[in-house]
Amino acid sequence: MRTYYTLRDKICDKWNLHYAAQKVIKNGGSAGIDNQDIEEFKENYKLNMREIHRQLKEDRYEPSPVLRVFIPKGDGRERPLGIPTVKDRIVQEAVRRIVESIFEKVFCECSYGFRKGRSAIDAINKIEDYRGQGYTWVVDADIKVITS
Repeated sequence: MRTYYTLRDKICDKWNLHYAAQKVIKNGGSAGIDNQDIEEFKENYKLNMREIHRQLKEDRYEPSPVLRVFIPKGDGRERPLGIPTVKDRIVQEAVRRIVESIFEKVFCECSYGFRKGRSAIDAINKIEDYRGQGYTWVVDADIKVITS
């Protein structure tokens, strides 16, 4: 396995950013807090991408707050949803492309959360398999590191 000391150059790579932008554009979605939608971003694609690249390279990139909206659920309640700006979605995708390719190889087989090619249904099916083998406990853990 390769050892990386910094991922900045890989994340900031123009091709990585371009592929990330193409995925975000293909996925569509609403405008974030800056009111810039996908179509508007595409109209000035080269300028917008140069600006993202420059900010990342100069360590001046600052993500924007997410736009909080509430969408209705089937039971009449509402679910909060945070909508990042198009620019932030592109940077998030650029980071995901690099980080996932490195860490996917070392994740435990029993890990299902937010993993490519895995879903909640896969996790439930695995639990059912274990139950059939006689196991009676399921442990779900979120770990939070607190530094002082």
